[in-house]
Amino acid sequence: MAARIDLIPLQPGDRAPNLVLDAITQEGKIALDDFRGQKPVLVGLFRGLHCAFCRRHIAAQARLDPELREKGVGSLTVVNTPIERARLYFRYHPMPNLLAASDP
Repeated sequence: MAARIDLIPLQPGDRAPNLVLDAITQEGKIALDDFRGQKPVLVGLFRGLHCAFCRRHIAAQARLDPELREKGVGSLTVVNTPIERARLYFRYHPMPNLLAASDP
């Protein structure tokens, strides 16, 4: 019999667990620990590139990134799309300020 694990939702002020995801807009991996201890980070979670609403908000987050950086805030976009499909999309729709990761 498998052990039951009770998951308790994070509360304000709780430390987020480290996530390591495939980078879309650069090579390699992106981890939340890359930001930890440096500056606050805005993490945008998007359902996928198939969603027109999500694509518009991903573009909005990319446009907002320079202003966030001026205020000392990092930005990470996490998209629920397979890595190769996501890289293909951003090859044809480049967003220079976007730091994005894939979470298939």
